[in-house]
Amino acid sequence: MEGVITALVTPFDDQSKVDYDAFCMLIERQILLGIKNILILGSTGECESITREERTKLIKLAKRHMPSYAKLIVGTGAPDTKRAVAETKHAKDSGADACLVVTPYYSKCTQEGIFKHYQEISKVDVPIIVYNVPSRTNVNIEVQTLRKISTLKNIVALKEASTDISHILDVFHENVLPVFCGNDNLSGVFYGLGAVGTISVTSNVYSKAIMEMHSSEKKRKYILNKFYDFNNLMFCEPNPIPVKYALSHLGIIKNNLRLPLTPLSEKFTKKISDCMESLKEFL
Repeated sequence: MEGVITALVTPFDDQSKVDYDAFCMLIERQILLGIKNILILGSTGECESITREERTKLIKLAKRHMPSYAKLIVGTGAPDTKRAVAETKHAKDSGADACLVVTPYYSKCTQEGIFKHYQEISKVDVPIIVYNVPSRTNVNIEVQTLRKISTLKNIVALKEASTDISHILDVFHENVLPVFCGNDNLSGVFYGLGAVGTISVTSNVYSKAIMEMHSSEKKRKYILNKFYDFNNLMFCEPNPIPVKYALSHLGIIKNNLRLPLTPLSEKFTKKISDCMESLKEFL
């Protein structure tokens, strides 16, 4: 698995119910724009606010609306191992081609705990992308632990979303798993070090540009420079608050989130709108 994976938002209606019609439209839009890998129910998809019934329907709808060549990845992380295993089995049985599993959050486990967590999850017969995002989980996968995790069955890649450059360098130096960039604003660094792709928030809005950035070394620097401000603005407030505003600004979805997430602060709306005006050539 490589290339661009869009970390898809979950659209809601004005009553905070999942807007399944809009969700199917988003899937179809991504496919029409050329995206071949879609992640649902990750951080960008407000996974913690989605019920089991909604998860089941979203996974099955996504699978139904994706062509056979496209891969559906489902976020199945949880703070405890038993639940993470159950969510991974559920995603597989519902049609997932692979699962993205974040490190245990809130529990504050040791490195040995992280390894054993993935050891249990890897027993589910589905490709698993390990997800390291210390800013959300308050725990980091050390490279020695990553080496052990990489030997487990069904572990196929790493989504690295640390912003610690020393750690990122160590991960690539270790070279035990294919690495996906987990932060759009660092994709230039990751590709320079040998990343196989990016799991992107920005590609919700600018799919073609992010795919071109991935596939064309000649155009990569130009695109990265053009999207420097936008990539940073996508994290001016917690993801997916900014990207939902950006999609709503284009009239693609409504700017609705589930509490405790709230719509983008007014001080950032003009900044994102102005930035998007400067990127009209990429729509």
